[in-house]
Amino acid sequence: MRGLLLGLLLANTIYAVLALSSRDDLVEEGQLPVRLEGAVESLGVRLVSEVPPGQLLEYSRRPVKTDDLAVESVQSVDLYCVQLGAFRDLADVNDFIASYGASMKVALDVQQQTAKPQYRVYLPPSESREAAINAIGQLRAALSANNLVIDSFLISQGDLANGIALGLFSEQANAANVKSQLQTIGYDVLIHEIASVREELNVVIGELESEAIFQGHWAEIQRTRPYLRAVEKLCETIAQGI
Repeated sequence: MRGLLLGLLLANTIYAVLALSSRDDLVEEGQLPVRLEGAVESLGVRLVSEVPPGQLLEYSRRPVKTDDLAVESVQSVDLYCVQLGAFRDLADVNDFIASYGASMKVALDVQQQTAKPQYRVYLPPSESREAAINAIGQLRAALSANNLVIDSFLISQGDLANGIALGLFSEQANAANVKSQLQTIGYDVLIHEIASVREELNVVIGELESEAIFQGHWAEIQRTRPYLRAVEKLCETIAQGI
């Protein structure tokens, strides 16, 4: 009897402990939604489904139009540049710039151009001035005796000082003809080729917004200076000279 009583008491004690443990778990799990709900309410957050339909606000959506957008279009401008030439002399250039410099951006462009060489015919220098004077006298007498008309001059300075100049020719054939004539009377003359460079005076008109602006002046330019020719140029190649 006594053992039975102790067994029942032990069984009731175990049952009570298990029951209390299960209740604590249920309470802790039930407290979680309560805490979350309180946090949501403290933030003032409500679900759409919880708001009465009459309290919902509607916002109109205006379609976006491309006209409302500020679109900046960057367009490259093709500038027009032209070279005019060749001018007769510097005075001609200055007069042109004075006439058109106010309406167009104008600048002088001097170019070195290789010209045809020239040919100098001469007798080598004598040892002294006196010897050179005697030599030219004898030469002129020989020319006259042989009916040859050839200009002769005494060279007074330079590397050929005390020599005799017999002409400066633009055509090699003319120089060779003089040499041939003098050879017939016993003179062995020399021919020296001289390289020639000439300056070509041009005017550059630059950075015009269009070719039409230049064409508006071109008819008048041709009327007053028909010898000029216009050649279109790349503006970037002449920008530094403007």
